[in-house]
Amino acid sequence: MARTVPSAATVSPGQFITGALWNANVQYLSSFITGPPLFSGYQATSQSIATATFTSLTIDTTVVDSDGGHSNTVNPSRYTATVPGTYLMIGTVGWTGASSGYRRIRLMLNGSPIIGTGVGSDAVNSVLCGQCTSTVVALNGTTDYVEVQGQQSSGAALATYVSSDFTSSLRVYWISR
Repeated sequence: MARTVPSAATVSPGQFITGALWNANVQYLSSFITGPPLFSGYQATSQSIATATFTSLTIDTTVVDSDGGHSNTVNPSRYTATVPGTYLMIGTVGWTGASSGYRRIRLMLNGSPIIGTGVGSDAVNSVLCGQCTSTVVALNGTTDYVEVQGQQSSGAALATYVSSDFTSSLRVYWISR
């Protein structure tokens, strides 16, 4: 069941503080704020990315998903917020070594690029590399979903790198309503 962000109750002058009023004003809000929606997941399995094609990264391992917005098997590239609000979104991609072409990363909202989240670099030698980008995005809590995508132009398919330092990942943190 999806959670809602609690609203503070209003009171009138002279109104007594009842258990229900205390729960509405203090307990529910405090419980939500100390455990807001968050997701953190990463790639445990390398993914082949075709040359010159932005591809959504498969996030196949969940570290934490407080509100059930991600599945490791159904649409594993997506996080769909179940609580409306403003979220901090962070995406990373790790690339295996290739000495030609560029490497890129961007964040997506409902299948469209989020303006200003693209990051790119040119390969200068055949070593692994990692990229990171972030943004703040408003999600409606029902149908909006976010993804991280990678693109490369080495001339052939290139695999994402799976390691503790350079693993591709997606993190989504609720900030406010």
